[in-house]
Amino acid sequence: MRLEVKMKINSKDFFLEEWCKTKVKLNRLYDDREVNSIYYDTHNLESAKDNLDGYAKRVKYRLRWYENDINKLANVEFKIRSNKFNYKKIFSLNESIQNLNIYEVFRINNDVFKSDYENVVNLIGYKRLFPILNISYLRSYYYFEDIVVTYDRDITYKKFNRKNAEVVKDLGKVIELKIPENKLRMSKKLINEFPFRVTRNSKYITGLSMLGKTSYL
Repeated sequence: MRLEVKMKINSKDFFLEEWCKTKVKLNRLYDDREVNSIYYDTHNLESAKDNLDGYAKRVKYRLRWYENDINKLANVEFKIRSNKFNYKKIFSLNESIQNLNIYEVFRINNDVFKSDYENVVNLIGYKRLFPILNISYLRSYYYFEDIVVTYDRDITYKKFNRKNAEVVKDLGKVIELKIPENKLRMSKKLINEFPFRVTRNSKYITGLSMLGKTSYL
């Protein structure tokens, strides 16, 4: 379980690498990589509505792979919110994106869920989930103590599988701190070093809003 603290940056002139030279020393964790996701929801967007209504317990459903390569293997992910904290259940698929039946990924009878079937049934319930939104962005990874800091930019959104679908670019950038429960106290100092306001931010909800599917303030 971890607390996720997010900051939306609307300044095109902010560069995290430069900022780190004069402020907090963040250490590189991984090389930069492109993150690609397809978010799933019901036809009436129950998952999105749970987020907008601020339900303490909610789930996001997504298919995720890295780099712009349809031959890459993908993961099925459940991102679970429980009060203030988040955790993920990840199931690795043995097929590439191009070979998957995208519409069947979140069927309860998917073989990949056999290892944790009862929990998956509880997470999906009676929902019929459909691919809704493609999201891509470039992510940098850092760490400070045991806190992972990610920096996302070049964010794009597109409705899933619409011919000639508009690709919408988000000019903002997102910094996120992934804080283990045992680091909550010391994380306050790190948060205060950043010159940005902590805010709610969901790429899924932002993407739906920019594409006219929901309202997000």
